[in-house]
Amino acid sequence: MIKKITLTGLLLFGISIVQAQHVIGTVRGIDIKADTDADPTYYEGIRFYAANKKLAAFYPGYNRFYVPTHFSDRVNFNESATFYKKTNIYSDFEVSGNSKFSKIGLGITPTEGIHVKNKNIRVDGGEYQSWGAIILRPDVDNNGDDIISFRNSTNGEMAKIHDGVLTTNTGVFSTNLTSNSVQFQQGTFGSISYTQSSGRLSLGHGTNEKITFVNGDNNEMASLQNGVLTLDSVVLNIGSFPDYVFSKDYKLMPLKEVAAYIKENKHLPNMPSEAEVIAKGMNVKQINTVLVEKVEELTLHTIAQEEKIEKLLKELETIKKVIKSIKNK
Repeated sequence: MIKKITLTGLLLFGISIVQAQHVIGTVRGIDIKADTDADPTYYEGIRFYAANKKLAAFYPGYNRFYVPTHFSDRVNFNESATFYKKTNIYSDFEVSGNSKFSKIGLGITPTEGIHVKNKNIRVDGGEYQSWGAIILRPDVDNNGDDIISFRNSTNGEMAKIHDGVLTTNTGVFSTNLTSNSVQFQQGTFGSISYTQSSGRLSLGHGTNEKITFVNGDNNEMASLQNGVLTLDSVVLNIGSFPDYVFSKDYKLMPLKEVAAYIKENKHLPNMPSEAEVIAKGMNVKQINTVLVEKVEELTLHTIAQEEKIEKLLKELETIKKVIKSIKNK
């Protein structure tokens, strides 16, 4: 029968283990009892030494396994280690290899996969990747602080999104769309630039307040400043054009009916009223289409009047000839 070997027993028998490579072995375990006088002091711990330097110690009163930092601040687990309940780490914590965590909380007990409170998130030389949609939801407590802020290296705010409104400051906030990439950059002049293929759209900000459209040769194609749009031409996409006026089936309103309509409605047929335009704004495509319709209708009325005038002139010439022949008799 193998008896348990205790520290007290070793001392009683005068056994001293001082040489290297000595091994104490047992089948059922080794009991080391440091508290021989039943004095519940916190300092009757079990200490481990090598070359007169304390390697580690276990203090029952503190319920702690202690590794002195002045000798060694590292504990190696060659295979695996399992910690139950709670583990507190008061120094740097590094994890290498494939590590799996159910939840990670920084400054807070986590309720999500990664839960951060009053801490910043920084990525150096890496990428943020998502296999699904990226959802930024800053206001989780409905306090109105739903602000997404874009800042430069000095923590200055270049732009922000709040309540669905994008606001830019005096720096340049630009988007360059080339192939599959989107870039946000800061420059020296307050504007928003949009670049695609060989063209660029620059939205002015600050004292200039000018929107410019620039081609690949950096020549200005158009501009908008102080509510004035300057450009060479405007092309509108429309579904139809008033050439239907010249169709044989088109019912041209007689001028007498046009006059009656104007007297009653104070605007031309098919043309929006002044009140409607002021309330809803002027639809350039609609107005230009109706204007062409009226010009073509006026042209038809003018042609009809011209034909009547020529007919009347011919009749007048005939009457003149008849009167002249009567006088000559």
